[in-house]
Amino acid sequence: MAKTKQILIHSLPLVFGILLSYFFWQINFLLLAIYSILVLAIIFSGRDKKIELNIFVYGLIAGFAVETIGTQISGYQSFTQPDILGIPYWLIVSWGYGFILMKRIGLIIGTGSPWIKTQL
Repeated sequence: MAKTKQILIHSLPLVFGILLSYFFWQINFLLLAIYSILVLAIIFSGRDKKIELNIFVYGLIAGFAVETIGTQISGYQSFTQPDILGIPYWLIVSWGYGFILMKRIGLIIGTGSPWIKTQL
């Protein structure tokens, strides 16, 4: 499969997430539930489940830190529907997915496959 096609296919959940955010931005819990289910389905339908789960958790932590700095420490951003420390819950899950997407896109660009090749 061509790299461009793979990148587009693996980016579809991102486009879907943007559309969901646009339509349901005022219903944080619904977005959190949908995003959590979608991201876990994406992780567990792939080949690198353990690695991607670890990347997701790291993305959650990093995203929470960045958003906390932006809302609480430097104050350069705010949200109209915050949940915790001025941040919508679903946004943190989006960060985790973003890290998974970057891993997959990076591997597609570098190797032609979104999956880590294992040695037998």
